[in-house]
This record gives sequence, structure tokens and C-alpha cells, in this order.
Amino acid sequence: MKEPLEQQEGNEELWRTIFADGHPDLLKQHWLHRKLPLKPRCRLCLVPFRGIGGWIMRRKGKAQNSRNPNFCNACDQFLESFPGGAEIELSMLYVDIRQSTEYATGHSAAEVSQRINAFLNQAIGIITDHDGFINAFYGDCIVASWPPGFSGESHALKALTAATELVKKENIVSNGETIPVGVGVNSGKVFISTVTALQGTFRDVSVFGSEVNRTARMAAMAKAGQVLGSAENLSAAGKTPSDYDFEAVEMKGFSDPVDVYTIV
Repeated sequence: MKEPLEQQEGNEELWRTIFADGHPDLLKQHWLHRKLPLKPRCRLCLVPFRGIGGWIMRRKGKAQNSRNPNFCNACDQFLESFPGGAEIELSMLYVDIRQSTEYATGHSAAEVSQRINAFLNQAIGIITDHDGFINAFYGDCIVASWPPGFSGESHALKALTAATELVKKENIVSNGETIPVGVGVNSGKVFISTVTALQGTFRDVSVFGSEVNRTARMAAMAKAGQVLGSAENLSAAGKTPSDYDFEAVEMKGFSDPVDVYTIV
């Protein structure tokens, strides 16, 4: 697909091109915007919002959207003009803080907030440094995906590497103390699409399907400092699943036991 972004019937082919294949226009933007400092960036085109890079892009008319700060004004307009989605193969992870309740009972609400914000800032940095796409936040949990058209052919390895980086003690800290997290990582077929809220005034990109639920279940099972994953992710990342310990686990919503691999 060589032509600029344009609306198609249902926008399914457009979404598949962007997230599964890689749209040439968006890939050019990624190449340019990665050269400009600095974070935070638009989730879709990676345009920087801060520093000299943000100043340059604002002069070109691309700035952080006030209604949806996760995207620049141009990409937010894209989500509004081309809502839709497509079924594609990608990699994904859930990362969740462990022992949140225990921490909250012994600390003030302000301290809990500071801890969660520290987790979000550092975890998002690790995920985006490995070309991950942030899909959602649920309290003290982050959902991220690695669509091939966005993250490249090595999406499974990038997701796996990010997962292992997230549980290193020195990487996620607050006030000098490690924030314990558990991670679930997986690769498989999902439906990636726009979602709307607030009567259509807020739009985002999310992933749906049984593989997403499977990833969430693995993350919920993971202990502090542990990464649990799937054979599909390990194989796609070039690893040998038989090199890792695994257990067949009964998961809510799944009729058959699911093999869960202990990666870290």
C-alpha cells in the first residue's frame, strides 16, 4: 500500500496495513520522530511532546491533543475519522504491581499515588524503549502490545525482553525501594481497534480476544519478580519452550488447562 492514509470500507484493510504490515507513511514518521527528543510521545506516530523536539513539531502544527493526551492532534483526528479495527497476530503483556493492598494499609493515600505514578512512568519507559504500544491502564496495571506493523518483525522478542526488564529490581523503584511487579507475556491473534467513551468524545486503541484474556490471567498469577508466558511467545521470540519450566493451569473462562511457562 503506497498511497497516503485514506478511508476504506469499514477501515479494516487500513488498520491491518498499519498494525500488521506497517503503513509506509507512518513508518516514515516513526523514523523521523524517533530522532527528535523527547518523551512523552504520541502513541501512534511517536511525535515528541516535550523539549526541542516538541517545540519543532508544534511549529509544524503537531501538538499533544488536549482532549486525549495520549495522542497528538493529527493522530487523534485519525482515530475520529477512521474508526475500525482488524484481526492480526501480535505480542502483548500485562504488568501489575504486587502487594498493593498491603502497601496501602501502611501508607498514606499520597504515598500510594506517588508509588503508582513512579511505576507507570518507569514501566512505560521500558515498554516504549522496546517499541511497545501502550493500550490501557487499569489502576496499577499496564496493558501493552507489539503489533508487527508498529514494532517490527521481532515483536515477540521485544515483548519478551521488555517483560524481563520490568521485573529487574533496579528498574522499577520508588523512594529507593523496589516496586514488586508480576508480568504475563503472550503472542497470538487479537482484534485491535478503536474504542470510544464519554459519548464518543474520547477515543483510544485497544486489543480484544481470548489471547488477551489469557495474558491477563498469567499476569494475575505471576508473583513479585516473576514473568509467566506462553509457548507461542517463546517460539516466536526464537526461544525453545522446552528449556523453561511449565505447568498446565486451570484458567477461568478456558475449558481446557493452559500451559503457563515460567520465564523469570
